[in-house]
Formats: sequence, structure tokens, C-alpha cells
Amino acid sequence: MVAQIGFAEGKCGACGKTLRRRRPADFAVCDCYEYCPDCGTKMTPHTPDLSPSRYEAGEIDVLYQCSNCGYKSNQKPVEVKLS
Repeated sequence: MVAQIGFAEGKCGACGKTLRRRRPADFAVCDCYEYCPDCGTKMTPHTPDLSPSRYEAGEIDVLYQCSNCGYKSNQKPVEVKLS
């Protein structure tokens, strides 16, 4: 078996960013889920108030919220296959 050297790369299916990692990595996690698609600001984790009378429908699924523009995201980390 030949040792793999150099870099492996792959393209994120969510944002299109190319990720590069040193071999022998097979996968990488893209950090695009942490950034607001509207303004590009890094979002903060969202912790909803779980009392039913206080949250809007669907807000329970929100994972991140932009402190700059208020965008709410339910996107999870994206695993990118490297080759």
C-alpha cells in the first residue's frame, strides 16, 4: 500500500467553498453553517425559551441566530468528502 501525501480537497455542497486538508483526511466539516447568508456575520447559538406560549411556530428548530440582522438558521454542519 502506498502512503498518501500532500493535500486532499473537496467542495461544500451548501456554500460552494473548496476545503483542503492534509492527507490522509477523507472528510472535512465546512463552517458555513455558522455564518449568516444575508450579512456574513458569525451567528450565535440559539437557545429558545421552551414554554409553548413564548415561541413562534418553527422557532424550536432554530440552531443559530444572527445578532446583526436577526436571521434564524436551522442549518447543521456540512460534511465534505475529500479526494
